[in-house]
Amino acid sequence: MPRLDIFPEDQMHYAYGIYLFKSRHPLVRRLKKVAQPSVHGHRPWASSFLLMDWLQENPLPTGSRVLELGCGWGPASVYCASQQQAKVTGLDIDDSVFPYLDMLAAANDCKVKPLHAAFADLGDKQLAKFDTLIGADICFWDGLTDELLALFKRARKAGVKQILLADPGRTTFVKLRDECERRWPDSVSHDFWYALQPKRFEGQILRLQFNTAES
Repeated sequence: MPRLDIFPEDQMHYAYGIYLFKSRHPLVRRLKKVAQPSVHGHRPWASSFLLMDWLQENPLPTGSRVLELGCGWGPASVYCASQQQAKVTGLDIDDSVFPYLDMLAAANDCKVKPLHAAFADLGDKQLAKFDTLIGADICFWDGLTDELLALFKRARKAGVKQILLADPGRTTFVKLRDECERRWPDSVSHDFWYALQPKRFEGQILRLQFNTAES
């Protein structure tokens, strides 16, 4: 169980079996004085809860090796490690997010391995270490669409079994979704989804499920 004696419950959210820090929590305030994320990593993003809700209904296989792309503070990573017993790595281009990731993992008695890298840095050998890639709110710039498509192509070749992305429905995400459907029509599905914890969020889930024997 999380160590709530050092993480005051009235300054935290609880959703999908994990505790999350509110912005006014004294530890968050203290961290912000020494670790200031610069690439939209200044808070958890709502699409992480869409992933949690989807995975609650569609659990990962036991012992899954998960890589979260653009993890930020890592709520989805922590959920997978804590509630789905996955072996999780959180990747982000901004290493200033990792103190927040470590704090959130500690609050939920789990471990998430940090990986400081850009999407383009992930090669075949590194991707081959993972079964599932996840990401929440990571397709927010036009240039990220092509970058993610290239990553998905490498992941398929490396033997990654599935990729799960959640987004509120940005035009860049829709473009990515449509291009995935064009390139891998037999591997792609998407759903409009909503989460009710810690409050209602709506968005979309994009899933690529690869037959690795054909990669």
